[in-house]
Amino acid sequence: MKRGRLTKEEQARRIKSLLIFIYTFRYATRKQLEIFIQVVMNLSFTRWLIDYTLSEGFISAYYESLFKTKIYYLTHKGREMISDQAMVEHYYFEKAHAGLNTFIHHNNMIEAFILLRSHLNIKEWTCEWDLRRGKRPGEKIPDGLITLAEGINIALEMETRYKTLGILKTFIKRYRYDIEKISRYSCLLVVASSRFNYEGLRMRLYNIAPEFCSQYVVLADLGMLELGMCYYHGKLVHLEDAVKLLKEGVQNHGQTA
Repeated sequence: MKRGRLTKEEQARRIKSLLIFIYTFRYATRKQLEIFIQVVMNLSFTRWLIDYTLSEGFISAYYESLFKTKIYYLTHKGREMISDQAMVEHYYFEKAHAGLNTFIHHNNMIEAFILLRSHLNIKEWTCEWDLRRGKRPGEKIPDGLITLAEGINIALEMETRYKTLGILKTFIKRYRYDIEKISRYSCLLVVASSRFNYEGLRMRLYNIAPEFCSQYVVLADLGMLELGMCYYHGKLVHLEDAVKLLKEGVQNHGQTA
């Protein structure tokens, strides 16, 4: 993309896009900001936008020595900039949000976001911290909610750790209620951080509830998402084909309801 003189409107639009990305995930590393600008915003020159947004006071940053990286988050000015697009009054950032227990999970969520955006027409992406607004303390909610342009609402669970059989049974029971009983979500997307974790989840989830998983659970690991693939209806399929099947299922469910 050639460099040219930006209009004030285009400059503001680009800044807002970057701020919304940070708002969605609460914070981001420099590398994640660069990938978002290149892949999602389709801009080649990442340094200027990040540095300008920082120098103008829309975002702030600190160096996290544990991970040897800078963490970028919204300032009051940044929140004000996107107040017409997001519930910024609920946004806040603390260094504990980028702690040891959450940092890897957070990074995997952003990687999944970037990969899924490359294959699906995502209308809205809401993270767990935003979904928790108004919920009871301790109430279990998904790691994210993805709304596709096709009208499909997908509950997202990012799995980075081993789960016992008992936890997985409770996991399935909860989502059976959310999907089959009250239609809160159209389906569940479970993304594993590794192939080993994915294989274990696929085997155990299908052993627990084969019919439910075949119809309502989409499984993948990050490597599969990069290739645009997932496991659905008991077989490997392209993400786009899985969405078509899900859309048909939603329509059929609506006709029989």
